[in-house]
Amino acid sequence: MSLEPFEIQTSHLKIAGLKNNIKFGVPIIALHGWLDNAESFSLLAKYMVLNRPFFAIDLPGHGLSEHRPVSSSYHLLENIVDVIAFIDALSVYGIDTNQATLLGHSLGGIIASFVASASPERVDQLILLDSMGPLTDETSNVLPQLRKAVAKASQLNSNVTVFPSIDLAIRARMAGIGKLKKEAASLLVKRGTHQVEGGFSWCSDPKLLKPSFLRLSEAQVEALLAGIECPVKLITGEQGYFSSYDALKKRLSYFKSIEEHSVEGGHHFHMDGDVKKTAELLNAYLSN
Repeated sequence: MSLEPFEIQTSHLKIAGLKNNIKFGVPIIALHGWLDNAESFSLLAKYMVLNRPFFAIDLPGHGLSEHRPVSSSYHLLENIVDVIAFIDALSVYGIDTNQATLLGHSLGGIIASFVASASPERVDQLILLDSMGPLTDETSNVLPQLRKAVAKASQLNSNVTVFPSIDLAIRARMAGIGKLKKEAASLLVKRGTHQVEGGFSWCSDPKLLKPSFLRLSEAQVEALLAGIECPVKLITGEQGYFSSYDALKKRLSYFKSIEEHSVEGGHHFHMDGDVKKTAELLNAYLSN
């Protein structure tokens, strides 16, 4: 199924993204990874059986969604309220907003997990794509991390990367975090760039590149993931991040209920790995 663009004003920010035209049933909200955008799910959506509302959103500061005010920052936990505000705003489409199914890749999966933990009555199903919680810090690193973040926060965002052509921006994204093939990178770049003097630049808020003031501890992550009450499906890439970090695997024990699958591909397997197999797994889970 192909998706169409939308914009919606929530009680917090203007959120943009891609959606289908179905109004009945529990909506599926898809949340992309760090510095990606809603196009992260457009290839996957072509193979999914979407017989209920589907919204792939640009997270705040990403894609075509509104940036946070200049005086604000992008702390991970702030996204919880943004997602709940978005679900509430879907009432303008005549959609039942009592509950939603959350589908999240990487950063989007972390946010989806925390929404499900913080407001369990609002989430009926949770799907995580190569996502098992955030980076954590030992107590010994809290002060160095804070000092680094405060120093960076004081610096002006003066260094804006300008690419002379879209093709060069696509090449840069192909080699970036979570390396991508050209087709997938092209989708993200075309939504994630805008024309400026001299070429093209990223739409994303430069503040997203600044370090976090404070990271959660592993014990805090365990407590939050243990608070998820709905069924959880985890799909990982055989060459993705989950396969590389043994520390993430112990987090499986944090969940009350989790079903795990693996498919061929790297961190963005839902875009340029085994997309069809990923869609098959999602279709089976969402039909229950």
